[in-house]
Amino acid sequence: MRILHFNEHLSWAGGVETYLLHLIPRLAAQGIEQHYAFAQGDASLWPNSIPLPELAGFGRRAEAAGYARTQRLLRDLRPDVIHIHRVYNLGVIQACLENGPVVVTCHDYLYLCPAASFFHRRTQTICRRRAGPACFAVTLFKHCLTPRPRFAAAYYRRVRTFVRWKDRFAAVLCPSESVRERLLAHAFPAEKAITLPYFCPVSPRAEPRPLPSTPTLLFLGRIRPIKGYDVFIRCLGLIPNARGLMVGDLTPESSRRVTDTARTAGCEDRLTLRGWASREEITALFEAASVFVFPSIWPETLGIVGLEAMARGVPVVAADVGGVRQWLKDGENGFLVPPKDAAATAAAARRLLESPQLMLRMGKAAIETIQNGFLPEQHIARLVEVYHSRARHVEAAETPV
Repeated sequence: MRILHFNEHLSWAGGVETYLLHLIPRLAAQGIEQHYAFAQGDASLWPNSIPLPELAGFGRRAEAAGYARTQRLLRDLRPDVIHIHRVYNLGVIQACLENGPVVVTCHDYLYLCPAASFFHRRTQTICRRRAGPACFAVTLFKHCLTPRPRFAAAYYRRVRTFVRWKDRFAAVLCPSESVRERLLAHAFPAEKAITLPYFCPVSPRAEPRPLPSTPTLLFLGRIRPIKGYDVFIRCLGLIPNARGLMVGDLTPESSRRVTDTARTAGCEDRLTLRGWASREEITALFEAASVFVFPSIWPETLGIVGLEAMARGVPVVAADVGGVRQWLKDGENGFLVPPKDAAATAAAARRLLESPQLMLRMGKAAIETIQNGFLPEQHIARLVEVYHSRARHVEAAETPV
């Protein structure tokens, strides 16, 4: 079987790209031939990579160029299944739909929301509405779309076109039931909207870890308002006997914001900051954490970092947003709390810190959660099943009676 992936970037920098670079070698080990078309990145990361600058093009002229170039590529390569990941160019998508079965993964809300986030930045609230003309009025007050009319109109057209094509896709893969519900709200066929959570890239422990001697709360992620880093800091301020560790893409500016927030919360002397860590270092950080706090305030499609914490037996306190319920079972392997609620987050974390037995029990349940549903081989088996079923469907439809 031959699969052609389309994704704008090829690198280790982004979450989608990291997922793909973990995925494609595992698929190759199953005997599946794969090619990776990309606009920007490092071609040496995958031997069958194909530079396609048109993928990053914007506007109708770029769409025409992308359509023509993709048509030629597909005629030459003739993949059994075309897998689209993050592609802005509608001309590329149209060419794919005309040349074979197309599977799309909704890594985010790029194809359902003009702002790609279902999040109002000004009010810091999650959007519950379907994309429509009212988006332009809403953004005036809640600031989700770009204020530049040309780009806003193009983003809206991308969503409306993708939804109009909904019956033409062979399958649309969703990292969580939460994303699938968004698709169904846009009238996507239920049989084509398939929930397929990401796999956990960290190997689960065989047994619960020894508990850290120092009560420690860990935050790991981008230092952005949508990730709720300020909620983490205010939570730490409410637990005087705990220390906090924040790991992320710190810059001088974001470090100042974090420090100012910690000073106001009264925990500056108990909060340690550090930049991105290597995979080995991240595993060690999880081992040293008593509780992992996931305070995101936007509708996460899944939240892979939560899976990584649970794989190492760390109980999680997470905001109840987006796809978090796909892996966090409240009261079993962690606690769900209302988003933006530092007091509720601190109360849940304190409950864990005050009971070593509870931490061990939830840590054990967290490991079992990963073992029972988020291993790479489980994800791969389901994805290969989707590939084969869609490819066979097309072959059967084209076979003369």
